[in-house]
Amino acid sequence: MKKITLVALLLGCMSLSGYAKGKQPIAFPNLPEMVKASVLKNYSDTLVQYVTWQRALGKDQYDFLMADGTKMQYYENGQLHKIKSPAGVPDALVPEPILNYVRATFPYALITEYKNDPWSQEVELNNDMTLVFNRRGDFLRID
Repeated sequence: MKKITLVALLLGCMSLSGYAKGKQPIAFPNLPEMVKASVLKNYSDTLVQYVTWQRALGKDQYDFLMADGTKMQYYENGQLHKIKSPAGVPDALVPEPILNYVRATFPYALITEYKNDPWSQEVELNNDMTLVFNRRGDFLRID
């Protein structure tokens, strides 16, 4: 009886330690439909290397690593939180006002990173400049 209790206790601790680590692997078919739809729309011809799930700040987050080196993070509602891509972020994932500003101001630059925070949005260009925009997409500053 003591052995059964000990085994049950060890299994419980192991499962809790795995949960406490945060990120858990998840299969692509098990993702929320809105997340799958966005990834398939913008990366239909790129292999997904792996996807992890974690609960942070009360929201489910899904982290992707794609075969081309792109890293993405989505919220459960399908909203993109951030993306970093050595080949450049797809235009469809960057809000139009920000895309227009970058094209007009830095015509030869490539957006390699986009971050969508609750109070601001940021893009990093392949020339190592970081541009900060407000929620409406109005330019604020260069960091």
